[in-house]
Amino acid sequence: MFSENWHRRFFLFGLISLFSGLLFGSALISISQFILGLNWFLEKRYTEKLKSIFSNPYFYILCSVFILHIIGFTYTSDIYAGLNDLKTKVPLVIFAIIFLSTKPLSAKEFEWLFNFFIASVVISSVWCFLVYNGITYKKIIDIRDASVFMSHIRFSIIIAFTILSICYFSFSKKTIILASPLIIWLLYFMLTFQMATGLIILVVVATTFVIIYMLKYVNKYVNLIVFSSLICLSYLSFLKIKSDLTIYNKHPLNPYNQLLKTTANNNLYAQDTTLNLAENGNLITVNFCDAELKKEWEKRSKLNFNEYDHKGNNLRFTIYRYMSSKGLTKDSIGINHLDFDDIKHIENGVSNYKYANNTGLEQKWRELIWEYNGYKRDENPSGHTLSMRLEFWKTALYIIKQNPLLGVGTGDIQVSFNQAYNETQSKLIKEWRLKCHNQYFAIMVAFGLFGFFLFIGYLIIPALKLRKELHPLYWPFILIILLSFLTEDTLESQAGLTFFGIFNTLFIWLASYKEEKN
Repeated sequence: MFSENWHRRFFLFGLISLFSGLLFGSALISISQFILGLNWFLEKRYTEKLKSIFSNPYFYILCSVFILHIIGFTYTSDIYAGLNDLKTKVPLVIFAIIFLSTKPLSAKEFEWLFNFFIASVVISSVWCFLVYNGITYKKIIDIRDASVFMSHIRFSIIIAFTILSICYFSFSKKTIILASPLIIWLLYFMLTFQMATGLIILVVVATTFVIIYMLKYVNKYVNLIVFSSLICLSYLSFLKIKSDLTIYNKHPLNPYNQLLKTTANNNLYAQDTTLNLAENGNLITVNFCDAELKKEWEKRSKLNFNEYDHKGNNLRFTIYRYMSSKGLTKDSIGINHLDFDDIKHIENGVSNYKYANNTGLEQKWRELIWEYNGYKRDENPSGHTLSMRLEFWKTALYIIKQNPLLGVGTGDIQVSFNQAYNETQSKLIKEWRLKCHNQYFAIMVAFGLFGFFLFIGYLIIPALKLRKELHPLYWPFILIILLSFLTEDTLESQAGLTFFGIFNTLFIWLASYKEEKN
C-alpha cells in the first residue's frame, strides 16, 4: 500500500510511541502496539517475514515463556484467570514477531529511540512531581500515589535504567557535563519519592560495572585501595544496619519508662508493657490517658482522635509514638507541650519529632525497620510494604512445597494463595491477600521447578550465546531486571511486561542480526 520508506517511518513512529508511551499508561501502550501490528500486516511480504522469524533460533527462546503459560493452562482450574494471564503474555510473542521480521535499527535510529525514551521518563517524573505538589485535584496521602502512570516501584526501576542509559550515551559522546542536570534531577526525584528499591538496584548495578571496569583497565594498586575501601564501607554498612534494627528498643534505666499512677488531673494512667517498643528509648504504650488525650487533641486538630492520620495510620498510635519521642507523658499536660508544627507533623503521620526533617529515604528506612520488628512480633502485616512481602514469600514457599514439579498451572496462582492463606491462618486481611511480589516465586508457584529452570534458561541463554554481539546497555538492563524480580512480579502487569518485553526483544533482535551477519 505504501512504499518501503513509508512503512519504515510508520514502524519507527510506532516503536518510538511504544517506548515513550510506556511511561504514560496502558492506553498509549495499546495504541502503539496496534500501529506496529497494522503496519506489519499492510507491509505484506509475509513469506519473507515468516522465513526470517522461524529461521531465527532466538524467536523460540523469546516465545518460550508464553508457551510455558499455554502448557500450564492445560491443568488450570480457573479458566477465566488463565485466559487473562495468557492475554497479558501475548505481547512477548507480538514483539518477537514484529522485531525479528523487520530490518534492524541503524545506530542513529537506536540513539533516537533512546532519546525519546529518556525524554519521556523525565517528563513523566516532572508530572508526578507536580501532582505530588498539588497541581491537580488528586489528593496525595501516600507519596507513592503521586506515581500516576504505573506502580511506584516499577517506575523507580525504569528510572534506574534511564540514569545508566544517560551515563552510557553521555560518556560515549563526551557530553557528561550537559547530561548531568538530567541525572541530578532523576536522582533527586528518586530520593524525594522514597524510591528505595530503584536506588538500591541502581547502586548495586553501577557498583558492579565500576568494579568490572576497574579490573579490566585500572592499575592493580589502585584496585587494591578501592576494593579495601569497598570492604570497609560494606562492613560499616552492616554495623549501621545492625544498630538501626535496635532503634525501637527501650533504653535501660530510662526514668521516662517508670510507670506512673495518676495524671496531674488525678485521672488514672493506663499501662501496656507487652508491646515493649520505644521511640528514642522511651516506651510508647506506658503512661497514657486516652480521655485527656482525646479531649485536648480535638481542641487542637480537626482529625478525630480515634480515626487515621494522613498516611492512613491509626492516629491515636501516631500520637503515642510522637509524644514518646519527645519524652512527654501522654495526657493533657503532654498535649499542651506540643506546638503548632508538632500537631501538623502528627496529622501527616510523622511518628517521631526527629523524623520531621529527615529525607524521604530516611523515613522509608525507619518504616521498614518498624515493619520488620512488627512482623517478628507476629503482628498483622496488612498494608505494610516489607512485612506483607515477607508474608507473600512465606505463603509462596508453602504452595511450592505442595506442588514442587509442575506447580498449580496458569491462572491458579491467586486461587492457590487464597487457599494457602486460610490453611496457614495468615493475619492478612482479605484485601491484602495478594500474590507473590517475586517473579521467581510466581513462576515456581505456577509451573513448579520445571517451569523455573525453563524461565532461568529464557533469561540467560541469549546473554551467553550473544554476549559478543549484545549492545552494552543490555547488561545493566538484564541485571536490573534480575534484581527487580526479587521484589516484584514484573511480568504479571502490562507496564512491567512491556518494559521487559520491548527492551529484551530489542537487544536480542539487534544482536541476533549481528551474529547472523558475522
